[in-house]
Amino acid sequence: MDDSAVMRLRGASLAAALLIASILLPWQNLARAHVFVNRSEPRGGTTLGASPAQIRIWFDGPVESLFAAIRVESDDKRRVDNGNGRVNISDNRLLEVTLPPLPRGRYRVFWSVIARDGHRREGNFSFLIK
Repeated sequence: MDDSAVMRLRGASLAAALLIASILLPWQNLARAHVFVNRSEPRGGTTLGASPAQIRIWFDGPVESLFAAIRVESDDKRRVDNGNGRVNISDNRLLEVTLPPLPRGRYRVFWSVIARDGHRREGNFSFLIK
C-alpha cells in the first residue's frame, strides 16, 4: 500500500469515528438526564406523631416546573393537600406542596415530573400520622 492509500484509509477511519461519536454522545447525555428521587420529607413509610406542614421531594436533577405535579390523598382517596404543589423557585430539584393540619390516618403522596431531557418520572409513597 502506498502512502496516499494509507492516508486515505486513516482519514476515512477518523471520519467514521467522528460520525459514530456524534451519534452516540447525545444519547449518553439523555441517559444521564433522567431524574430520580434523592429523598423526601416525610420519608415513605414513615409514622409521624403529628401532621407535617408540607411534603417535599428532592430529585437528583432539575425538573420542568410546567409539567410537575404533586398531590396528597387520604386513605379514602380524597385529595387533602392545599392544591399549591410546585417546583421550588430557588431550587428546581425540589417539588413541594403544603398541607392543612391532617387528622390521624394513612396518606399517600403521588408525584409526577418531567426531566430536562423530556422523560417523565412518577411515583408515590405513603406515610402514617398516629
